[in-house]
Order: sequence, then structure tokens, then C-alpha cells
Amino acid sequence: MGNSMPLSLVAAWIIFFGFVNTHQRHAMHFRGASQGYLLGLQASMLLGSLVGLGLLGYYFMQVAWYWPIALFVVSSLVGGLLFGVLDVKIGQLAMSMIGFVGWPASAVWAFLIIHGLHP
Repeated sequence: MGNSMPLSLVAAWIIFFGFVNTHQRHAMHFRGASQGYLLGLQASMLLGSLVGLGLLGYYFMQVAWYWPIALFVVSSLVGGLLFGVLDVKIGQLAMSMIGFVGWPASAVWAFLIIHGLHP
């Protein structure tokens, strides 16, 4: 993967995408009584999607055009599958609650990694 796509960035994106994807799955299959929590999940999905697009755009400006596409495809597939399994093992509610802190923290981590890359 070389210097343009360090493994730490792949790990950060897997965690980021996995938690946003957990919020998407939880909102789609929401069965709770709290409409406020559902609204929080939906707001988190929207904000997470916008942050993800921003991170990919920033990454695009730092490296060759194909690295963000490779990062998105590889890490999103792995993150979606891995966090889908974790949702079943740990529980979707617990994973969603962790996700409210997990995806913003991993987004900051990804930003710091991208910021440290030199074009």
C-alpha cells in the first residue's frame, strides 16, 4: 500500500465506516420507543456521511486520485462486514451507543493521518 495509503489510515477508515454503517443499520431496523434516539441516529448518519465525503476529498487533494477510491472500496467493505458481525455479537444498541463517540474519534484519527501525508 505504500506511503500514500498507510495501514493506520485503513484501520481508521474501517472503524469510521463501521460505526457510521452501524448507525445506518440500527436506524433502518429501529424498534425502540425513543424517537429522540432515532433522530440522533439519523443525524449521526447524515453528519458521518458528510464527514466521510470531506475526508475522502481531503485525501484526494493529498495523494493520487486512485488512493481514495481504493481506501473507500477496501475499507468500507471490510468495515461493513466486520461491524455487521460485531453488531450481532455485541448487540446493535451497544454498538450504536459506542458509535456516537467511535466514528468522530476515528474521523479525527483519519484526518491527522491524512494531514501528515506529504503530496
